[in-house]
Amino acid sequence: MDRSVFVLLLLSGLFWSSSALSRQYHYINVRMSWPEAQSYCREKYTDLATVDTMDDVNRLVNIVDAGYSGSVWIGLKRGTQTRWAWSNGENIQYINWNSGQPNENADCASILSGSWFDTNCSSDRYFVCYKENNGYTLENTAKTWSDAQSYCRHYHTDLPTIHSSEENQQITQILLSEYYIWIGLFQDSWEWSDKWSRFFRNWAAGQPSQTSGSGDCVGMSTTNSGKWAHESCDLQQPFICYGEERRKQIVRLTFSCNGECTLNDPSRQTAILNQISDKLKILGLESDSEITWRKEEGEEVFHEEIIHVVNSNNACNSNH
Repeated sequence: MDRSVFVLLLLSGLFWSSSALSRQYHYINVRMSWPEAQSYCREKYTDLATVDTMDDVNRLVNIVDAGYSGSVWIGLKRGTQTRWAWSNGENIQYINWNSGQPNENADCASILSGSWFDTNCSSDRYFVCYKENNGYTLENTAKTWSDAQSYCRHYHTDLPTIHSSEENQQITQILLSEYYIWIGLFQDSWEWSDKWSRFFRNWAAGQPSQTSGSGDCVGMSTTNSGKWAHESCDLQQPFICYGEERRKQIVRLTFSCNGECTLNDPSRQTAILNQISDKLKILGLESDSEITWRKEEGEEVFHEEIIHVVNSNNACNSNH
């Protein structure tokens, strides 16, 4: 009887849901390009860091080594679609654009007499801040949209998100009727490495720049309140991953076969992995584990094991 032995490498990793409450961040003090950092995080953890709130930003800043004062990669990269979104990261549920708006001439939104208008983000406008559990407050100091956002986040919660006509009316009642006032709506063309759908951003002043060649990957400053800027993806710098460290478990199994064994045929190996994956799916482990063959360079996955069989006349035969 022929017996073939192989070793299966089971990569067991807990995949956390993408929420601020569950993410575990890990600072990696190794300089890599953004694609290299992404590959490293996906192999060792879950992905490059995804960020939902200013609390997340502060956590990232605090885990960076005290002696480092440069930029670190996070998981944001230029995408292929442009969408309107709210400053607090939410998708749009309610809109109240004025007739003919937005006309795609600007990337931020202001409100006048209850109607919304797309407005150049660098214009100086009065603005409204949302105070969690305490409604809205009108700020009678003109700022750019980005500066207004930073002010609201520092002193209150954020620029306002409007979910309904009632909220739109509530804000309209406290506004200076003759002025355009910033709200939290902006256009975004960036996406997270893990495809997380929220739109929280913490751009530095003047970012994101529309200058050609200014970079498609995003780094976080460790000194400027964790502000973000886009840079060349080839830049070598440290980075932050999120997720639990993947644990490796090696499982050794033995197969027996009669006649010619073809277990080192790649198609046969793939078929076996598919069968194992189906079993894991039945057990509810399909999304929690990744399996692969373990072999050294230049070696086969399977090798024959010699089995010694003792006959009734005490003669010893060797089988492969």
